[in-house]
Amino acid sequence: MKIEKAAGTFDYVIVGAGTAGCVLANRLTESGNHTVLLIEAGPPISGLLSKIPAALDFALHDCRFNWCFHTEPEPSMGDRRMNCPRGRALGGSSSINGMQFVRGNPNDFDSWASNGLDNWDYAHCLPYFKRLECYERGGDDYRGHDGPLHVSPGSIHTPLDQAFLDSASQAGHGFSEDSNGYRQDGFGLSDKNTYRGRRWSAFDAYLKPAVHRDNLQVETGCLAYRIIFDDRCAIGIEYKASGQLTRALAEKEVLICGGSVNSPHLLMLSGIGDAEHLQQHGIPLLQHLPGVGQNLQDHLDLRIQVSCKESVSHYPSTRGMGRIAAGLQWLLTRSGVCSTNLLDVAGYVCSRPELQFPNLQLCFMAVAASYDGSKTYEGHGYQTHIDLMKPTSRGSIRLRTSNPEDPPMILFNYLQTEEDRRVAVEGFKLARELLAQTSFDQFRGVELDPGDDVKSDKEILDWMKINGETEYHPTSSCSMGYSDSAVVDNELRVHGTESLRVIDASIMPEIVTANTHATTLMIAEKISDSILENPPLPALSVPLFQK
Repeated sequence: MKIEKAAGTFDYVIVGAGTAGCVLANRLTESGNHTVLLIEAGPPISGLLSKIPAALDFALHDCRFNWCFHTEPEPSMGDRRMNCPRGRALGGSSSINGMQFVRGNPNDFDSWASNGLDNWDYAHCLPYFKRLECYERGGDDYRGHDGPLHVSPGSIHTPLDQAFLDSASQAGHGFSEDSNGYRQDGFGLSDKNTYRGRRWSAFDAYLKPAVHRDNLQVETGCLAYRIIFDDRCAIGIEYKASGQLTRALAEKEVLICGGSVNSPHLLMLSGIGDAEHLQQHGIPLLQHLPGVGQNLQDHLDLRIQVSCKESVSHYPSTRGMGRIAAGLQWLLTRSGVCSTNLLDVAGYVCSRPELQFPNLQLCFMAVAASYDGSKTYEGHGYQTHIDLMKPTSRGSIRLRTSNPEDPPMILFNYLQTEEDRRVAVEGFKLARELLAQTSFDQFRGVELDPGDDVKSDKEILDWMKINGETEYHPTSSCSMGYSDSAVVDNELRVHGTESLRVIDASIMPEIVTANTHATTLMIAEKISDSILENPPLPALSVPLFQK
């Protein structure tokens, strides 16, 4: 296709207006000294449902705002092609996610630092976590109070939520006053990205306040084809917009913020990746980096669902007049069940006593329904989600073809290792133990899914293969580090190139013990100072919980 148009020359060109791209577009333009082009493949997200927290499932099925990816057949999941939704709109996945705000365990970041990434320990990351947030309860040594991202604490909406917290205490688990503060380990209320009863995405927090700046140009409907190089120096991006190939040039840097699927895909299309793999697709090699697209990680999600003997769940709000009434309440007051993502209480626990740090997330919902909203059981019910936080299985992103419009091949390899299978079974049994506590006695009906007939380890694993789903947290496919498999250095510059960085969840060396949105925001905030050559924020040492 002939290039017929040029978008112009900018100081920085950012590819992807997702979580990280929105942060960078704001921070790089706020001084007025730099020009920025931000391109996004999707449209501005629109519609009332996108703002209602309880309607979090709508975009998971709407391919206007979602790449609607699927994996290759997953060998340990019954060879299923599993759903892999990723945001394709201004705000990216922050515009379609579950709005959980979880930083991760401090050990996650200290572990990164122990592998030669000294400035990525928790003490160096904490000031950027604080800078990005405006916590509803106010700031302290751990929390920020004046950042652009509004964070609201969870609250008890039903007796079932309280029963879950009580069950944790009855089962001998600890309580966490703030899982993003002194102590993650334990059970408590869950923070979320909502503000005055509506979703508060990276678009709302960062891009919307900046979009009218004269030095920022935002273009939607632009599919990146390849990075343009002069020798090994990135000088721009080639993308398709309105049926034409267009070039935009960057005088300073090209910043790739496509996420854990699209960022390695674009690098490979541009000649950066494993030499043999690129040769198979007829792509000229620019830089041999075998780690591009490798080390892919995700949290596997499992759930136990139980019918409820009392009419105290959110079920009426999912049907008929109850749903209409809940929607009207939200429209008029921004309150009620529609103002929450239904994930108000959660716990972070170790699957075995000898572990020092949590490797499981247990989330509770006072309704029996699939996570993506595709199926709701008739009648009152509740469920516990079991999420494997520290998987040892590794997957990959690979080229399907050399055509930028063809989606890549995605393979997570869930439950490929014996350790992951063991933790999954341990987590399942732990969740069942919680639901068997006396706090649930007055509510407990029958176990709907998987059912009481699933008892042995083999039966549990067989059920998981058919029913396990993604927790929507792909990371680590362009890992930061200095090993042979690393893709970017500690400043997120792509090895073997100049003026090119990858800035998104793909750079995490190892997935965090958390939903990934908060950490991705922190990464972008932290690296914006590096790009602008600002002094980094001083490290903060604070007391932290130790088992």
